[in-house]
This record gives sequence, structure tokens and C-alpha cells, in this order.
Amino acid sequence: MAAAGCHARSTKTPCEPPKVVRSPEQLRDFIDMEVVMARYLLFGHLTIDDTVLPDGRTAMGTVGGNVLYAAIGAHVWTDDLAIVARPGQGYPPILIDELVACGYRVDGLIPCESQRIRQWQLYDDEGGRHYVPLASSGSYAELTPRVEEIPPAVTPGVVGCHIAPLPFEFQVPLVRWAKNRGLRIMLDPHHESINGTAHLWQSILPAVDVFCPSREEAISLLEGWNGPEAAARSLADWGAAVVCLKLGADGVFVYRAADRASWLVPTLVERPIDITGCGDAFCGGFLVGWCEKDDLQVAAWYGTVSASFVASDFGGRHAFQVDRGEATRRLATLTTTEVRA
Repeated sequence: MAAAGCHARSTKTPCEPPKVVRSPEQLRDFIDMEVVMARYLLFGHLTIDDTVLPDGRTAMGTVGGNVLYAAIGAHVWTDDLAIVARPGQGYPPILIDELVACGYRVDGLIPCESQRIRQWQLYDDEGGRHYVPLASSGSYAELTPRVEEIPPAVTPGVVGCHIAPLPFEFQVPLVRWAKNRGLRIMLDPHHESINGTAHLWQSILPAVDVFCPSREEAISLLEGWNGPEAAARSLADWGAAVVCLKLGADGVFVYRAADRASWLVPTLVERPIDITGCGDAFCGGFLVGWCEKDDLQVAAWYGTVSASFVASDFGGRHAFQVDRGEATRRLATLTTTEVRA
């Protein structure tokens, strides 16, 4: 019989929160106190998720959101990152405090009047995932950070950014903003901006360094699937310098257009508790590995290790702070299949 009511939150928090932030005004004051330099910016959504798995297990009120998971993935390797997001009214202030206590930088958190995102996250037996917002939830558009809101304090010293899934019309100006500053750019498409939008992606991908869709997103964009290598080549023809296909249990396929080199990196996740956020965490880890080592294969290893920590429990809270020594040990176990040189 499937277990029910399996909650993500541990009985102890991963880091001791220093204080509580309760209002937009207090949040702004708190952000002003935390002005620091960062090498990596992560743009996206913060959410509270009520998750239901096909076997009946549930995890209610877990902390999530693509930018949180991407930040967790980057934080496996470095403290030099900033989250750029709109938490929204009603986002639990204790979570922001825990992030600070764990070494994350919250300079990029933007107060706004819209309600936080809270949503049902429903997995089905066929591998599908469906999102249903609560009646009180703000929308993806309302909680998307705007280019003009990026706090100047987080931009000095930045070398790379990851733009997590956001409505396409907001991703485009973020890409252009980053391109104008000479940053390395990773872009992950939003599930609501895929069907029938190939022409839009073809217009923006020449400005993107690494495009990182899932297999399902690639199928929708290309209207078919002839394997990861064919898909990666087709998407690279749209202009992206590197295509990184997230293949779930089959790992990740990385393709570099300049020399047609490609690599298949296996997953480290053998018995996942919850796969939510694994792809986002991969992207955060990949960004750090790519910028620090300037090696796509190593970057894919970094991302793969990051994803393995997220999959070990429900939500993101358990992975706010991980053992970096364990990350290094996991890194040493990875192998790569070079598909074509």
C-alpha cells in the first residue's frame, strides 16, 4: 500500500535562521543589508508546492521553484551566487532567513505586491507532470523578475547567469541584458512557452550560449524525436552554441555546435525520492562547472552531482546546504561517453 502524507520538511531546519522578515518594507531593508558581490545570477520563480506522486505519496507545502533548485545546484560548489526572483506576498520569511544562514545571497530578491506562487504539482503514471495553482496563488507572469528590477548591487563581478523557465516574453529581455554585459548565458524553456513557438526560439537562441531543454520540451519544439544527437543538432541549427538535453533517468546529452562534439553523462540518481527540481539543480551546477573549469564535460559532471542531492528527498529545503566533500566524492565516480568528436 502506498504511503500517504509523506511530508518534505524535516524536524530540524538545515541552517539556523538569523531573523524573520515579515513585510515588503522589511524585505527591502534586509536586502540592503545583504549587499554582496556574486559571480552567478539565477533568474526564476520561487514557489510553494503541494506534490502528489503516482503511488499516492504526498508532500504538502514544500519549498520549491526553478530558481531555488538552480541556486541549490550552484551552491553545491560555491557561495558566489545571487537569486533574482519575486518571492511575493505570503512567501514564508523563515525560508529566506534559512537561505541566508546557509550562505546564499538574497540581494536579488525583489519585493512585490502579488501573492506568492502556491501550486499543486501532480505526477502521473506516464511520466507527465501537471501544475494547478491554488485560487490564492499569484501567476507566473506576476512573479517573474523584470530586467528593470535587477538590483545593481548584484551585477558587479558576475560572469554567468542561468535563466530558469519563465514566460518567454520575459526571458527575451533577460537574455539581451546578459548578452550586452558579456555574460555566459544558460536558458531553460518554460513548459507553457513551447508548443507552436519554434520561430520564437529561433529568433533568440543565437544570443544563447547553452540551451537546456528536457527531452519532452525538445520533442514539442521539434515535433518529433529521432534520438538525443539528432535533436541536439537540430536545436543547435537554431543558433545555440551548446545544447544540453536533460534526459531524466538516461542522464544528460551535451552537444557543442562548433566542432560537433557531444557527450552522454549518466545520472547518479538511482532511487529518487522526488525528482522535482533535478533538472534545475543540474543547470545551476552546470553553470558553475562551465564558468570555473571552461570544460563542458566537467560542467555536466558538476550538474549531475548537484541533481543527485535534490532527488534524495521532497522539496528543496533538505538540500539548502550539502556536504561539499561528498559532492567531490560523487564527482570522482562519474564517467562520460564521448558520442562524437
